[in-house]
Amino acid sequence: MTEPAELSPAPKKWQLILAYFLMYVVWGSSYLAIRYSVETIPPFLSGGLRFMTAGFVLLPLRLLQTRDLPTARGWLVAFVTSLLPFSVTYGLITTAETVIPSSIAALLLAIEPLWFCLLGWLFFKGKKPEARHYIGIAAGFAGVCVLIAGDPNADLSLRTGYTFWMLLVVAASVTWVVGAFISKTPGIHHDPLTVSGMQMICGGAQMMLLQFAVSACTGEFPDIGGISMRSLVALGYLIFFGSLAGYTSFVWLMRCQPANRVGTHAFVNPVIAVIMGWLVGGETLHANVVIATALVVASVVIMIWEKRK
Repeated sequence: MTEPAELSPAPKKWQLILAYFLMYVVWGSSYLAIRYSVETIPPFLSGGLRFMTAGFVLLPLRLLQTRDLPTARGWLVAFVTSLLPFSVTYGLITTAETVIPSSIAALLLAIEPLWFCLLGWLFFKGKKPEARHYIGIAAGFAGVCVLIAGDPNADLSLRTGYTFWMLLVVAASVTWVVGAFISKTPGIHHDPLTVSGMQMICGGAQMMLLQFAVSACTGEFPDIGGISMRSLVALGYLIFFGSLAGYTSFVWLMRCQPANRVGTHAFVNPVIAVIMGWLVGGETLHANVVIATALVVASVVIMIWEKRK
């Protein structure tokens, strides 16, 4: 990719190091934090609290800076475009991590560049894939197959919920990409941080409503007294580091660094997630995970790499 059209004044070295650290390590470790948060907090409630809190922090701060209030139509568009990336995608991810390890979820989600290429070409008027893209697509699918087929907990007959949720995480990577394409539709707001705050509020509200609907249908309401300190700390980490610090670092880096350099988070994050799941979360590092990590990272590198002009 070429460099952004408008680069900010040269940032200080410590600022770049901090921003890349937040984007690489914090985003990569968020998968383990999700696993901890849903140990005692229902998945939709966890997601709803995460995004609503982050949105209600980010949006007012941004509006104080810009003095540019969203319109009623902007809120409506934000609500609609939040359905896939928040209610569907994040709902699937949080629920899946009550069953499968965080490292597995991270690797299955890391093939998003593959879907961006294929779906963008087929349905969203994107460029036709080049020869190298087909190699990246093959490597990505091979990584997913190795991960699922080689997992000793997976049952390829789909009789166990473990394999079912692995496949749903793959589906979540598709819904995230489709939601990203839909979110490009103009009409929310011209400022990206304002848009993010609006969508997090809308997405969080949707997840809270889904939690209420699930509880009403099953009769099982969240046990507030049963929420552990580890889940609360993990939720706080996701709110203030994953959603606020990590995202704002990404937006800032996109304004002062070459886009292809910032895009390296796509293949660094799953590696961080696998390492964190193994070292901190006690997740087993099977040989298939190592092989799948290599294939997925290679796939992502091939898919996002562009010759610099």
